[in-house]
Amino acid sequence: MISRELMKRSALGLVTAICVAGCVNPTPVFDAHAGQSLTTLRAQQTLNPDAPMANAKRIPEGMDGRAARETLERYQRSFQQPEKQTDGFTIGSGNSR
Repeated sequence: MISRELMKRSALGLVTAICVAGCVNPTPVFDAHAGQSLTTLRAQQTLNPDAPMANAKRIPEGMDGRAARETLERYQRSFQQPEKQTDGFTIGSGNSR
């Protein structure tokens, strides 16, 4: 027969082992390379990594100052007064022939 003292020690040892196992880092290899795949993908999708520095003093063409200002102001107002959303049930309920 197993003594009570031996059962207590076994239970204490088991609880201690479970607690210590919860503190172990289960993925040291993956943690060492965290974010590396995102960095690699971003680098692979960038055509010219030096483009921001090369084009820093380039003036964009195609839009005059007034049109650019109005566009920017309209964009900023869209966040202050967003368009009202239509009811989802009205989609596709028009007069179709």
